[in-house]
Order: sequence, then structure tokens, then C-alpha cells
Amino acid sequence: MKDMKKLSLSVIVPTYNEEKLISRTLKNLHEVMPKNTQIIVSDGHSKDGTVRIARKYAKVIYETGHSIGWGRNDGAKASKGDIVLFVDADTFPTKEYHDRMIAAFADPKVVCVGCHILPEKVSLIREAFFYALNIVVAASVAIGQPTIAGSCVAYRRKAFEKEKGFDTETASAEDMDLSRRIKRRGKVVFLYNTVVPTSDRRIHQLGILGLIKDWTRTSILFITGRKTKTYFAPR
Repeated sequence: MKDMKKLSLSVIVPTYNEEKLISRTLKNLHEVMPKNTQIIVSDGHSKDGTVRIARKYAKVIYETGHSIGWGRNDGAKASKGDIVLFVDADTFPTKEYHDRMIAAFADPKVVCVGCHILPEKVSLIREAFFYALNIVVAASVAIGQPTIAGSCVAYRRKAFEKEKGFDTETASAEDMDLSRRIKRRGKVVFLYNTVVPTSDRRIHQLGILGLIKDWTRTSILFITGRKTKTYFAPR
């Protein structure tokens, strides 16, 4: 097993019409990740300037299917790192997350590392709501039924490939599905005290009640073994 300092890292950013945020996202990755980090944008055939902007900062490929799972899997196939980190196009990992994530993978039994995700610029009430959600995720990991969010999550490549990556036939909950499956390959770690910010656009688009309704719907479908056909929140 490689020493943690020698573990190579690839970052996969799935995109679709992300010209408003992709520059900030990729600049942030260049700032907080080591210089030798491979950064790949896996684009879902955007209609705006996403690809033009992304090419200034990263390698760009086009997904071969039509789901978030396809985008993430195609990005992983084009990558080379021992660790593959998936980051949403509106999410901004910190150096602290990188360092603690890599440190966690020093344990050869670890196959997945997630973290606390918190929207930016939210009220205290909404912040408390998202803290509560992260407590639920932490609890799911503790009881051996992990539901790690795909906004910022890293996998050991060998385990990821053995599980054949994300489910490409569902529009949502593909992240929960993989975290459940990959636990068969080793240990899943949740860095609860490491906070990674994401944009607040989902709240502006759907509102708290809308998010609860949508997440409840997709969670019920996942728990009952059904595929989500549509997903309204931006990814």
C-alpha cells in the first residue's frame, strides 16, 4: 500500500450549464489542491459557456450518457489518481478537507471519505437545519448504512472500480447508493468536523420546504429500491 504522501489525486467536476460558477469552483480547486492534482470537468453537453470557461483551468470531457452518474463515471474513467474526488460544480473544498481526507486514506481499509456540507450565506435557522442533516449522515455512517452526499466525496479508485462506480440509471440518490455498496469493500469515513461550503442556489430555487419534499421523495424511492426519474434541484 502506498504511503499517504504518494497517493495521487484526481478531482472530477460534473457540469451542465454552469458558466456562472465553474470559474470560481475550478480556481478554488487549483488554490487548495496540490499542484500535481489532476482536475477533470465532465460536461453534460452544456448549452452555455461552461466548456469554454472550464478549458482554461481543467481537462474537459463530455459524458456519454444522460445522468449525473454517467458524468461522474466518465470523469473517473478519464482520470488516473489513486483517489478520485467528486466535487459538484458549485461546491468549494478547503485545504483542511483535502489534508484530512488524504490522511484518512492512509488507512488502507478506508474506501470512501465524505464531509459536512453547508450552504453559504444562509440564516441561522437554515444553518441549523443543514447541521441536523449532517448529523443524520454521520449517524448513518456510524450504524453502517452510509448515505454520503456526492457534493464532495472521495473514493479509493480500486474500490470504486470494483463497484462499477455510480448507478447511471437514476437521476438522484446515486451517491447514497454507491456509499452503501462500497462499504462492502472497506471503511466509510465521515469528517463531520470538516465543513465544505456549497452555494445556496438550491435553497433559492426550491426553498427549505421544497428541498425537504424533494429529498424525502428521492430517499423513499431509494429505500424502496426504485429509480428516480426526475430531479429538480441543480446538481
